[in-house]
Amino acid sequence: MTEMTRHHRGPMHRIGDARAGGMVVAYLIGADARTPLIAVRATCRAGTGWAELSLTQAAQLVERLGGLVVEAGGDPGSRSD
Repeated sequence: MTEMTRHHRGPMHRIGDARAGGMVVAYLIGADARTPLIAVRATCRAGTGWAELSLTQAAQLVERLGGLVVEAGGDPGSRSD
């Protein structure tokens, strides 16, 4: 896994509570001569998936997720799961 060769910068942010069904964790990774990336890791009973996103891709994901929350009738600023 390529993210293991890089250094984590800053805290890991767990999204939601760890449950038997899994969890999502996001964190900033980088290395001395590389552009910082946002890593997103999701675990569930079926396994683990992860992605390394550029800062632009992470911003696009945040924008799209916010749009989906609004479309679903929720408040993108609320802290409830």
